[in-house]
Amino acid sequence: MTLNKKFWLRWISIILICIGYYLVLFYFDFIFALNFTSTMSQGGGEISSSACYSVIKHLAVDHSHAMTASYFGFILCVLLILLVFKKIR
Repeated sequence: MTLNKKFWLRWISIILICIGYYLVLFYFDFIFALNFTSTMSQGGGEISSSACYSVIKHLAVDHSHAMTASYFGFILCVLLILLVFKKIR
């Protein structure tokens, strides 16, 4: 394989890995925003403390999932990029 082909193959692979990572992050961000918007649009007045607690708990779980995906996704992306650089020389 020529040097030019390796260059393009390496960078296209890295770009695809990054796009996949950002798609996962955008998915969790979309779920969080959707749940937040639907919960806040149901208001219409005062809500009980138990209902408020349940909304906050649900949003905290969504946030926890997004943070888990970002932490492990970043590590996975770095490992995949290093693997691309190792395999395509």
